[in-house]
Amino acid sequence: MTDLDWNGCLNTRDLGGFPTRHGGVTRGGTVIRTDSLDKLDSVGLTALTGVGAGLVLDLRSDWEMKQPHPLDGVAAYRRIPWIDPVREKDRVPADEPLLADIYRGSLDRNQGQIGQALRTLAEAPQGQPVVVHCKSGKDRTGLLVALLLDLVGVPREEIATDYAISEQRLGVLARIAALPVDERAAALVLSRTLPETILDSLEYVDTQYGGVRAYLTQCGLTPLELHRLATRLVESPIEAVVPGLSATFSESAPSASSTSSRRATRSPATSRTRRSTYSPWNA
Repeated sequence: MTDLDWNGCLNTRDLGGFPTRHGGVTRGGTVIRTDSLDKLDSVGLTALTGVGAGLVLDLRSDWEMKQPHPLDGVAAYRRIPWIDPVREKDRVPADEPLLADIYRGSLDRNQGQIGQALRTLAEAPQGQPVVVHCKSGKDRTGLLVALLLDLVGVPREEIATDYAISEQRLGVLARIAALPVDERAAALVLSRTLPETILDSLEYVDTQYGGVRAYLTQCGLTPLELHRLATRLVESPIEAVVPGLSATFSESAPSASSTSSRRATRSPATSRTRRSTYSPWNA
């Protein structure tokens, strides 16, 4: 995992370099996660266009679109909201007092949207990077990235460490400290990226759906689409990544591209998530 310097964005990193249980590491220059690209200045926009992305996937909802996306009109740009607006109406916030509860509910409610987003990623040009973002690049993007990394066998402690880095990159604790005292408890629930939160989500996928491959299948992905997702990130034989998938589906893996970067530091958060009745998506 490598931090990228895109001026205006705070939470941009390449998913290359993670070890996998199957041997080897995830390839760089294929999937990049970030916060909203609306924040880019001219230098940052040059850095974005310089990676030559074949897909820029925006997970934000209609109500968040206060201004045109900087890539509006560009063929590579796609917006597929993570949140299903119809199913969201059934959500009872009081039933989801913790961020982990919100994530579990999201994984249940938004399977159609999640399937669309990952199918679009699977169909993206294999020789070009994919950029994925939401608002702050930590919750919706964090869940999508966790599913991808779990699919290809990245150890969960590594997934949790990557997830936890977002609050450092975004300066979450400093922002919370600057809030009025009566708003801090809710912000602590909504805004932090504690390792145990994403680990809870992956464990929920295991217990409720039988693992990430079964979950993504329920989201509507085919074996070929799972294969394409996996081989975007790893070079391992596909049988090691998606068991039972015929080698006749094998295809050229995308070439890794170099990017100017600085290595990210890792310091997982340790404090507990607090309870709150507030639970709107804020990132």
